[in-house]
Formats: sequence, structure tokens, C-alpha cells
Amino acid sequence: MKLIYCPQCGTKLVVRKEFVYENPVPVVAGVTFDSRGRILLIRRGIEPAKGLWALPSGFMEMDESPAVSIVREMKEETGLECDVENLIGVYHQKGWRYKSIIVLGYHLKTVGGKIVAGDDAVDVRYFAYDDLPEIPFTSHRHIIEDICYRKNERRDKKN
Repeated sequence: MKLIYCPQCGTKLVVRKEFVYENPVPVVAGVTFDSRGRILLIRRGIEPAKGLWALPSGFMEMDESPAVSIVREMKEETGLECDVENLIGVYHQKGWRYKSIIVLGYHLKTVGGKIVAGDDAVDVRYFAYDDLPEIPFTSHRHIIEDICYRKNERRDKKN
């Protein structure tokens, strides 16, 4: 696809010898559970999907590792302090503002803090798996399915 205008500001592009790459944008998303096994979700206060429930998530910042990014996002959006348990998986999501997003899904353990909606979240709440609201992002749905499958698989092996 040949670009005529800047995808960020809309200014007409000038043809030069340098090439502009459109690379995927890295995003982190986190799953944490309460003592009853319920999943923590945020109600989004901004687009895309404003007003809908999603996993705490956000863009990585420059010079920040994915693990540091998700711990920061959890604190900003939920008020909770978390440690990374493990990487659930890497997912692809078509973007709203960006064409392609790579989502790194993490399982987190809550170690402190108090639940309070912050940053771009307007509400924070735990949901039982069977009572999950509509989740607009395919990657978030896959992350939840994958971690819940693994938890059930481990539970089955113990019995």
C-alpha cells in the first residue's frame, strides 16, 4: 500500500529515498484472579470500546520490558500491585488506530494495593468466568480462555 498522507498527522508526504515501515505495535494485557477464582476486568473510559469491559492493558513505553509494562498498567488502571506469574501467550489483534497490534498476555498475582479505577478505566470489578460481560477485544477473550483452560487442566491433573 502506497502512503500519500502521514498516518499520524495527515500531512501530505514528500517522496524521498528513505522507507517508512509500518510495524505492529506492542501491547500488554493482564489476568489476575481473586481468592474465589474470579477474573479482574476494567470498564474502559476511552475508545476503542469505551464503556465495555476488558482486561487491564496498554501500550508498552519506550525502553520498558513487557513484564514491567503490565505491572505498570495494572497499577495505573486498577490500583493493584502485581507480580508476573508467567506469559500466557502472544496474540495478534487488528487495531483501531494501528493496523496491527501484538498483544502479550500475562498471568499476574496480586501482592498489594487497593482496587480503584484509574488512568483510562472508569470501573474495576471481578467476574466469575460464567458471568463475564461482553469483551470487545478478540485477543483478550483468547487470553482469558487460555489461562482458564490451563488452570482447569492443572486442577484435573491433581485429582
